Parts: sequence; C-alpha cells; structure tokens
Amino acid sequence: MNNLYYRPSGKVNPLSILYLLLAICVAVPILALIYTYAILYIPLIYLNFLCVAGVAFGLGFIASFVMDLGKVRNVLIAALFGLLIGIAGLYTSWIIWLAHHYEQEYMDIAFNMEALFAEIEYANEQGTWGIGRSGGLVNGTMLSIVWVIEAVGMIGFPVFFAYSKACEPFIENDDSWAELTPIGPFEFILNKEELKQQLETRNYETLVNMPVANSETDASHSIFQLHHGKHINQAKEFYLSVVNMKAGTDKDGNLKFDENNLINYIHITKEAGQQLVARISNTGTEAKANSV
Repeated sequence: MNNLYYRPSGKVNPLSILYLLLAICVAVPILALIYTYAILYIPLIYLNFLCVAGVAFGLGFIASFVMDLGKVRNVLIAALFGLLIGIAGLYTSWIIWLAHHYEQEYMDIAFNMEALFAEIEYANEQGTWGIGRSGGLVNGTMLSIVWVIEAVGMIGFPVFFAYSKACEPFIENDDSWAELTPIGPFEFILNKEELKQQLETRNYETLVNMPVANSETDASHSIFQLHHGKHINQAKEFYLSVVNMKAGTDKDGNLKFDENNLINYIHITKEAGQQLVARISNTGTEAKANSV
C-alpha cells in the first residue's frame, strides 16, 4: 500500500546547488554573525540558550527555503544540504567567536584547522563564562556538554527542516510544490483506523460526507488538509492529510488544542478531491445550521 501515499520522486533541480552555495556564503554567515555577537554581548547565560534556539530555527528556515526554491524532492540530498548548512553555521560561528575572543583575524583561523581546534581546546580548559557572580568559569566536561547541545541544535534543525520539506507533496506535472487548502472544521474522528482503511481501499463515502463540527472555537474537531496542484478547481492530483484537534485547557485554564496527525499525504482520486473542494464554501454555513 506504499503507492497510496505520496513518495518523493527523488529529483533535484541542478539550480539547488547554486542556492545552497549562496545560502552558505551569504545567509548563513550573516545569521552566524548575529548569533555570535548576541551571545558575546548578552550577559545573561540563560538568554544565550534562547539565542541557540533562535539560530537553530534560523538555520532550519534557511535549509527549508533552499529546498523550496531548489525544488529538492530527494530526501537524502535534502538531509545532506541541511547537514552542510548546519555545519557551515556552526563553523562560521566558531571562527567569529574565536577571532573576537582572542583578537585574531578571521582568515587566520578559518583556513587553519589545527589552530582552530587548538584554540577550542584551550577555551575548553580555561572556561569562557560562568553562572552567577561567584560560580566560577564553566569549563571541561560541563562546557563540552553545552557545546554539544549547541552543535546538535545548529546541525540537527536544518537537517530536519530540509528533510521535512523534501517529504512534502510536489506536483510533477506542474513542476511546483503542492498548494495546501484546509477544509473544515469537521466532527472529531474517533476511529482513525477505520477511516484509514476506507481511504486505502478508495472508499470515500465517509470522507466526503463527514459531518461539520458545531464550532471550531471551543470543541474538539478535525481538519482536512488538501494538497493539490495549481488552480484548485482545475487540479487533477490530490493528497490528503487528516488532523484531529482535541480541545483542552492549559495550566491557566485557557483553551488549547492538541494536534494529532491521523493520516499524512494519502493520494485520493480527482473526483474525491473535487468533492472536498466543493465543501469549502459550505462548511461555514453547515456549521451555523448545526449550532442553531
């Protein structure tokens, strides 16, 4: 049944290599520069961890953007591109940090790997920052753990973002990524396996006749995410994802929804897709009628 679900074609636009080089040579260094000087001049170590999260997301966004622009549908190539972007970000950050910390020229460190690692080792032995006024400098194993966390974030996020983008539906006939149209809210789906079995056997009766939820503002409901080609009314290729939104409250008593993906990127027929499209303008009207 693997052919029922979207599978990336494995194709790669040659221009994606150019976009990757531009990202590594322009976007990544700018982000690394901002991040490095932020952690150099922000005195609160706890805010530095927010900076790490920020640069990790930033590198992830760059990686996803390169995949998007380069139309990369090969998950292994995407992961490799993400890895290169992450390593470039981490490496550039280290160069900037060491050059500033030891008052050296960037180029003296950038192309001298032996000197680079020697200075990293020295910084680890001496320590570079402390916790609290009398906590002393953090060094050795503890500092290494912090650096590993930083490295995992800066490399892991772009790999994950790039891989995730490459897995998204791409309409080969349109030579473009599928557009996404949410449809709903519909009633909360209690039996995931039953719906999945129906869709895998191309039985769309339950799908196209799914009752509309009374309200999406305060009750559990489901949302259909329809992935399709350009110009939805003329689209010939459709993929569907189904998401349950379970209502609950946070610790302050405010309404929140826990999102649960039930089905991802299953192929549905053109007829079923168009039937769902026809319900887009009707779901709001149906919901109002049901709430009366």
